[in-house]
Amino acid sequence: MRALLLAVLFVLTCTPFAHADHGALVTVFWDRDTNGVRDEGEPGYRGAEIAIRDESGYSAVVKAQEDGTYRLPRAGRWKVSHEEEKFVTTTPTSVESDGDIAFGVRGAEVCGTVWLDADFNGRFDESEARVEGHRISVVGTPEHSTTTAADGTYCLHDLPAGRIRLQSEDRAALDGTAWSYTDFSRPDAEFSSEFDRLTGQTRFLDIDRPGSAVTGYDSGFAEPRGMSTSAGPITIDRIDYDGVRVGDTLIVRCAYTSGGNVADTQAATLTLPEGLKVTKAFGERDHRAGVEDEVVVDGQKVTARSKGRVARDKPSELVVHVEVQRAFAAQAMTCQAHPSIYDERPDDPTSFEIAAANEDGSGPETASAAPVWRIVLAVALVSAVVLVVVWRRRTRN
Repeated sequence: MRALLLAVLFVLTCTPFAHADHGALVTVFWDRDTNGVRDEGEPGYRGAEIAIRDESGYSAVVKAQEDGTYRLPRAGRWKVSHEEEKFVTTTPTSVESDGDIAFGVRGAEVCGTVWLDADFNGRFDESEARVEGHRISVVGTPEHSTTTAADGTYCLHDLPAGRIRLQSEDRAALDGTAWSYTDFSRPDAEFSSEFDRLTGQTRFLDIDRPGSAVTGYDSGFAEPRGMSTSAGPITIDRIDYDGVRVGDTLIVRCAYTSGGNVADTQAATLTLPEGLKVTKAFGERDHRAGVEDEVVVDGQKVTARSKGRVARDKPSELVVHVEVQRAFAAQAMTCQAHPSIYDERPDDPTSFEIAAANEDGSGPETASAAPVWRIVLAVALVSAVVLVVVWRRRTRN
């Protein structure tokens, strides 16, 4: 019992001394109003690097905690420093003290407004509605993120000097609107929105001066109107006038597009008859350099799908190389556009009738009549012969 009481007494008497050995508190905070004092609403700088040195010569570079604070290892007089070229320090950068120390830091800020472009003219009109609660963030650094106020305004604070890019949230699943018309391929045109209509991202923004303020990074949204998706026609390269035969290689193409006033996704599936083997398939789009559509081959079905938004009335093309492996009777190959983000009911599929004969020309009876153009040509020739016969009889009479 006596031993237990001594142990409790030891803990009670020693704990205060243990706390007394702790050093002062160092804080690095975001001084957004640049007054050198930490005010309400000014958060700590998470992970800030702090240089410390005591009277004995011990020195180290340490990092602040999530709240921007760091407790010195022991009591005494310390020299503490904090300075970063990509930010502005609003307090002395180096302090010697045996008490608590605070460093104020100001980063750059980017501000703007998110609005609904009701007349779809690409310009921000004062009468147009603002979008509240919309998220704007820095690409690649999600900790730099904010949402718009009731009047649609936002400010991204505490940004380092350097090159950044902003992302405006995709609202398709939120309220069905889309990024309004902004065409980065037209540098001479003036648009109020600084966010691309296809990706919702800005161009690269260079913050050259630490702590500077950038304004006017507005993001417009529009209600989709007249949206549509369609596919076709189907065309074939390398098709011979003698008909399609086993061993031939053909290139089948199907164009597909979306219409309306906003950028949309695009996708289409080409279904081929049995007897045609897919040897290569790819999607072509020339309006956005370096971007290719995703293509998936599943047996006789080949699907091409855009990896993001595609500008309205900008057709894509599914290109499929095939080899004729066996003869088959006349069948229809089809190309069907998929539903998109803003159009859930695409047009009917387009079709093209094709047949294949053996190398010697034999095969299913319908194979020789497979291409539609041959039927049309035969009808035209017969009609011409009939007209010539009738004309000759009339001239003889």
